[in-house]
Parts: sequence; structure tokens; C-alpha cells
Amino acid sequence: MRTLLPFLLGVALALEAPEGLEAKRGGFLSIPVRGEGTVAAEAPEAFLPLTGQVEGEGLLNFLVRPEARAGEYVVRVRDARTSREVRVRVLPEAGLRLKVPPGATGVEGETLTYTLFLENTGNAPDRVRLEVRTLLPYRLEGALVDLEPGETREIPLELKLTGRNRDTATVLAYSSLDPSVRAYGVVETTILPFAGAESLGRNALRYRFGLRLAYGEGKLGYAVALGLSGSLSDYVGLASGLEWSQEGVKGEASLRGEGFALGFRGYGDYLRLEGEWGPLQAYYAFGGVAPTLGALYQEGPARLALTLSASAQRLDLGYALREGGLTLTPYLALRRRASPEEVRAGGGLEARLEDRAFSLAGRLEYLGGMAFRLGGATRSQEPYGLKGEVAYQGGVWQGSLEGGATLTEEVRASLSVRAGQGVGGRFGLTFRPLTLPLSLQAGLGYQGGVTADLGLRVRLDGLEFGGGLASQPTGSSATLYLGYRERDFSVRTALNLTPSGRTLLLAGEARFEDLEGSLQLGYDLDQGFPEAQGALLYRLPEGFGLGLAARYRQGDLSWQALGVLELKGGFNTPEEVVQAFGGRATGYVEGVVFHDRNRDGVRNLDEPPLPGARVRVGALEAVADGNGRYRLELYPGSYRLEVGGLEATLALRRNVEARVERGRALPLDLPMETVVGLQGQVYLDENRNGQRDEGEPPLPYARVFLRGPEARTAFADGRGNFTVGGLLPGRYTLSLDPKSLGSLQEPGEPLVLELAPGPFPQAVLAARPVVREVVQTLTEESLGLVLRPLPPALPPGAELPLWVEVQGKPERVVAEVGGQTYPLEPAGEGLYGAYLPVAGEGGLEIRVRAFRGSEEAEVSAFLPLRPGPLATLTATPALLDPGEEVRLEARLLRRASRVEVRLGPLILPLERVDDLTYRGSLPAPKTPGAYTLELYLDGTLVHTARIRVRD
Repeated sequence: MRTLLPFLLGVALALEAPEGLEAKRGGFLSIPVRGEGTVAAEAPEAFLPLTGQVEGEGLLNFLVRPEARAGEYVVRVRDARTSREVRVRVLPEAGLRLKVPPGATGVEGETLTYTLFLENTGNAPDRVRLEVRTLLPYRLEGALVDLEPGETREIPLELKLTGRNRDTATVLAYSSLDPSVRAYGVVETTILPFAGAESLGRNALRYRFGLRLAYGEGKLGYAVALGLSGSLSDYVGLASGLEWSQEGVKGEASLRGEGFALGFRGYGDYLRLEGEWGPLQAYYAFGGVAPTLGALYQEGPARLALTLSASAQRLDLGYALREGGLTLTPYLALRRRASPEEVRAGGGLEARLEDRAFSLAGRLEYLGGMAFRLGGATRSQEPYGLKGEVAYQGGVWQGSLEGGATLTEEVRASLSVRAGQGVGGRFGLTFRPLTLPLSLQAGLGYQGGVTADLGLRVRLDGLEFGGGLASQPTGSSATLYLGYRERDFSVRTALNLTPSGRTLLLAGEARFEDLEGSLQLGYDLDQGFPEAQGALLYRLPEGFGLGLAARYRQGDLSWQALGVLELKGGFNTPEEVVQAFGGRATGYVEGVVFHDRNRDGVRNLDEPPLPGARVRVGALEAVADGNGRYRLELYPGSYRLEVGGLEATLALRRNVEARVERGRALPLDLPMETVVGLQGQVYLDENRNGQRDEGEPPLPYARVFLRGPEARTAFADGRGNFTVGGLLPGRYTLSLDPKSLGSLQEPGEPLVLELAPGPFPQAVLAARPVVREVVQTLTEESLGLVLRPLPPALPPGAELPLWVEVQGKPERVVAEVGGQTYPLEPAGEGLYGAYLPVAGEGGLEIRVRAFRGSEEAEVSAFLPLRPGPLATLTATPALLDPGEEVRLEARLLRRASRVEVRLGPLILPLERVDDLTYRGSLPAPKTPGAYTLELYLDGTLVHTARIRVRD
């Protein structure tokens, strides 16, 4: 018995601890232990001890450092007798940060290169897939990027500028660890049609001229293209793009003014003249078709339409009735046919319904027989949408229906049905995984029999691979292709297997400086016939080019000599032309640019003028003469004037606003004051020694604060460089905004500079890696407060969303703001908050206090108050085609019961996303021009946004 008792005690007091646990970075790790005497733990560097030891039984608590990498760690637990190992698995967490430049301006035909910065902010190695959504040809170096935790990679993005005036490229990054984790950036690119286009005035004309000659087999072919577009005056615009060749005239030309329009359209053998004068519209079609004259007169709700041709004539008389989005137009019709001779009378009804979610249009007509047509579509196709049409004429019904729906983020379904001469349809699925650069689609349908298809596409950097299989009643077919594209060359090979034959194709294009070439090789596997064709073009200066094209097929070789001439440019419309077409609707701002030495804003006798100063409003500019006088021609409206072209020590510090009226001159002198500035660079002080050492990298896109006689904010560029000018002389403090840095970085020591007139000094501002220290250990029972981030600033009249995380189960939590006390209500486990009114000037002191018995915890903050709107309205995109969908998002600074957007008489209620976010969409107007969207909160106008509809 005496020997058994110590044995039982030893078993009872054996060290107990779990074999394995899981933890998250930045979270807490608690290890329950029981042993003999003092129980302590030896933990790796990734775990910061909070409870170092316990007596007998208890919890060993650790803080998992935010920089701890995912993986398995070993914590050794010891008591007075023995030790045990506890394996702790830190769970992987994905995190991405993508920084992109704001954009640039280039000329059509050029290639712009942007540098993207992709950072892995997670705690585990991640393979990131990058996707670019743009309408321009592009090349991205590294569609799949492997990143270690904390690693940042520079990724070049090349965009080939084609014939557009603006492009928005959206870059998306997807994590392979967690598909829900993603980052994105938007790059805006402005594309000029030719070099120097930005310097043209409001009334300017752009021209394009092209000539192509081809000689081969004794025949001469030609094609002449001419385009002239722009503004003839403030009231008349011209647009044209025509091409003449052996096939006839193709293209369009139009002349538009206030209340009138003239136009021409050519489509080979079909030619058409169009005109519009007030309520009257007319056209005349001729060429390879029977000459036809049509006219439409519409004044208010009344409408009269006439169509005349050699074979038939028709007259329609209608009257439109409108109620909201519904328009009904009953009409009478009279038709005469020449062969066979007949005259018929009848009528019909046209209907159109425009709703925020869908549109419908239809016609029911009886004119010697019944005819019916109805079509419609939902305005948005995401996350689901429908469009279709049904028609009946001559005793025959026809119809079609197409629909699509997004089932998940990766899967989209589509359905199409057709009926009429035959019945057919298809149901398809498209799968695009977020973490892989591929797409897969499959479909099953009926078209005279059962059909099925399957397609695959993989795109990685410039490499593209894909193929498809299809089964139809006529047989089965397959396609397989492989291609590679760089900026200056591309190659592609394809194999096509169809019931009618099998072909192999190899094609390539290349460009080296002024030499361009293309080659295509084909081989018919069934008949054994090779085929080849290619072209080579050498571009000479001034838009000329010479080349040779050849083709070989079934033993026959043909060739052509090519000559090309391409010219494009622009010029300001001659003043004589501007005046002949109505002139300008402008006013003037004029005055003297002078050195305001005493900073009082008024020119004194001893204050000299500044000749050569450049007074600017946007792209418009006027140069001051020898007496400092300037004269700037502007269109009616309010403008902010800026001055450049002077030494960096002189600047216009005042906000000079000019309200221009048509036909009037506004006198306005511009006082230039002596100022100072600085240049600098932001870098990462990796060893935290406060000095710039060799190899320490710059930090791109960091935000720099300047505080002194005045406050400024500057942004570093992609190399970490920044410049600030136009400051008052004095002592300034430079610091970094922590929110613009990475999660594992913090600002270094602020930099103090004494700025005086003279050359700009060079400043170096440091950020450094974060060193985590625990100042106080809180248990779950301790009363503590953590205030969630506040807005940078709010305007008076807004509401402050105040949220605080509270530990320790308080009895009550209150906030003291502006001398008032407000109770905070529970909003979740450990979360309290409320929306508090904001009033006053300058700023608000905020104190949040929690009470539990005699215990009290407190946290405070300061909220700057600045004038501003109570909400902002964002319209995306801002440049649209007629009828294109505009996505609207309103960000509120106070809650509202009714949020709506108004565009003229149209009132669109926005849908609530959360208390301070509302969204909606509407179709862009079909008439080109600029439009203002107004945001109303509970009937009060608070903000506006502008959109422009393309011609």
C-alpha cells in the first residue's frame, strides 16, 4: 500500500495539456494546463506571452503576433516533473493590396506602360491571379504571381491605345487561398487622336485622309478614305467618315446645328440622304435600291408620316398619349401599291413602356391583314436579365427569348429559345473560377435535333489555349487552338475538324520598327491542298507605306503591290468659318498679373507687373504681355483661374473665381505672392535607425501631411517622390498618414523644416516596420474600450456613426459630444454605438465612457469639422453611349428616409444598401450631350454629378 500511494499520486499529478490547437494571427491563444507546482511554457517568437505561468492548473495565454506566418508551431509546456509539446496551427489568412497609378494621356497608336504594385498582406504564401478588364489590347507581365507574406511585386501593364477617346482599365487580383479575398484598381487612360490634339480650341476640326492602292494581275484597285469632324462654330458641328472604292461609297457624314441636321449614309449600293428641321424629318434612299422618299412631321403629340416610292406609297396619321412611362400612339394608315394595283386603309396602335427595371415596345396593325410585334428587355443583365421579341405577319408567328442569370460568382447560366420556321433553343453554363485563368462553357439544345457543345479557354500572360467540341444533327466538329501574343508580334495555330473537312492553320503577325508583316499557312488534311497568304508593309515618313501581298492556292500564285498613305491631324476652325456659322457665345476675363509684395490682394504703385505669366482655365491659356495684361476668352459659367509660367517662388495663393457672362468683359487682377516649397521622397527604414541606408526601398503612393503656417496633403508617386509648392514661409512639420501604409508598417519620426524663399530643399521621410509591444494585459473580466476609426472630417448637419468595442460587460456606455451626453446602445456582442448629430465649427471633442459598478473606462478622440455636402453621388461610367446603363451610388453623411436622384423630370428612388449607402441605375439619355444628376435627401438637394453621352 505504501508503494502504491506515491504511484497513484504521480499519475494524478501528471502534466496535462492538449496535443493540438488552432489560432489566428492577431488573436489570442489559451492553453489549458494542469500539473505539479508551477506550470510554464516556452513559446516561439510568433507568440507573445500574456500569462507566463500558473500554479497547478489554469490557462497559459498568448497573443499571436499579427506578422506570424501560417503553419505549425510547437509550444513546450513544463511543470516541476516533466514537459509536454503542444502543437499549435496558425490558420492561413489571405490578404491582398493592389496599388495602381491614376492614369495617363497618350496618342492613338502608342503603347503606355503602367506599373502596378501587388502586396501579399496575408500570413501565408499565396498564388495571386490577375485579371484586366479593358477594351484596349493589353499585355500583363505575370497573370499568376507567387508572393510570400509581406512581399510586394512590381507588375508592368502595357496598353495599346486604339481609336477611343477614353478607356477605363480595371485590374483585379484574386487570392488562391481564399477566393473571396480580392483587390482591384482602376486606371483611366485619355487617348488623343493625334499629337497636339489637347492644344486645340473649342472650335476645331480633326481630319483623317487615307489612300490605298493595290496592283496585281493587270488590275488596279483603290480605296480613298476621308474624315472631317469637329466644330464649325458654337452652334454647328460636323462629323464625317467616308470611303470610296470599287464597291461604292461607305460611311456617314452629318452637319448638325440648333434645330436642324443634314446627313448622308452610304452602305455600298445603298445610299441615303437625311434631313431634320424643327419638327420635320425626311430622308431619300437611292442607289442599288428603288428610290424612296420618307418624311415625318411630329409636333407635340401629333404625328404625320409619309413614304413614297415607285412601287408603293403610305401615309400614317397618329396621336401620342403619355402617362408616366407609358406612351400609346393610335394611328390611321393608308397604303397604295402599284403592282398589283390596290389601295388599303387601316390603322394600328403603337405602345411603349419605360420602367426603371425594364422596357417594352410593341405594335398592333391591321392593313389588309393583321400584323403584330412586341419586344422588350430588362435594363440590367446582372445578376439576371431577359430580352425577347415576338412577331406575327402574313399568318406566320416568330419569336425569340434570351435570358441570363449569375448563379454564383463563378457560374453564369444562359437560355435562348427561337420559334418560327423552326423551333430551337439552347441552355448553357459558363464557369470562370476566380483563382484560375480559365473559362469553361457547355451547352445543350435543340435545332432540328439534339445539339451539345463544350468549350475551354486558358489565358496566361500572352499565352492563350483553347478549343471546343460540338455535336449537331449534321455531325460532330472539334476546334483546337494555341496562340501567343506580345506587343510587337503574335502567333496562332488552329486545327478545325468538321463534317465537311479538316484543316490546319498557322498564322502570325509581327512589327519591327517601321516594318509590318503577316503570314497565314493553311493545309486541307482531306484533299492535301496547301494554302498560303501573306503581306509585308514598310512605313515611310509622312504617312506613306509600300508593301507586297501574295497568295498561293492549288498551284495558283497571285500577288499585289500595295501603296498606302495615311494622314491625320487637326486645326482650329478659321475665324471666318466660325462667324459664318453663327460665331461664339463667349465672354472675357481680363486684367493684370502682378507681384503682391504686401499680400493684401490689391495692386499698389510699387508692385510690378509680371509679363509672360500664363493664365489658365483647364486647357485654355492666355500669356500676359509686357505690361502683365492678359485677356482670356471663356464661355458663360463660373471658373477658377490658375497662373503658371513664373518662378517657383511666385504663386497665386487665393482662390480666384470668375463668373463669365456672354458678351461681357470681367476685369480681374491676379496677385502673385512670394511662396516656398520642398521636394522629397518616402522610403522604408528597414533597420529603424532613422537614416537612409543603401538598399532601403522607396514607398510608392504614400500620403504626406504638412502642418505649419498652413496645412497641405501630398501624395508620393510610384517612386516615392513628392513635391509641394505654394506655401507660406515658416516652420513646417512633415509626417506620414498611417492609413496609406501597409498593415505591417508605421510612420517614422516627423520631420521639421524651416522653409524660406529660394531653391526647394530636399526632404527624406521614413516609414518603418511595426514592432509590436504589449503595454497592458487585459483579461476577459477587465473593463476596456476600443474606439473604431472615425471619419477624417464631417460637415455640420451630418451624423457621426460612433461605434466602440467594449470588454467586461458594462452596465452602461455613454458618449459626450459637444457638451451633450448620449447613451450608446448594444449593436452586437461587445459592440455599442449610435448615430450622433454633428454641429458647430472647428471640431468636436468626443469622450466615450463605460461604467460597471464603481469601475469606469474611458477613451477620447477629436473629430474635425469642415464645410461640405451631406452626401456624395457617384455615376459610373461618366462617359456613356446613348441608352447605356449608368450605375449610381450615394454615400450619405446623415441618415435619410427618402433618397432619390433626379434627371430633369425623371425621379429615381435609390435602393438602400446600409444606413449610409444607397444604389441604383438608370439608362443614359439617347440624345448626346452633358447632363447633371441631382441627389435629394428627403426632398433637399445635397449633391450633383455630371455625365456625358457620346455623339
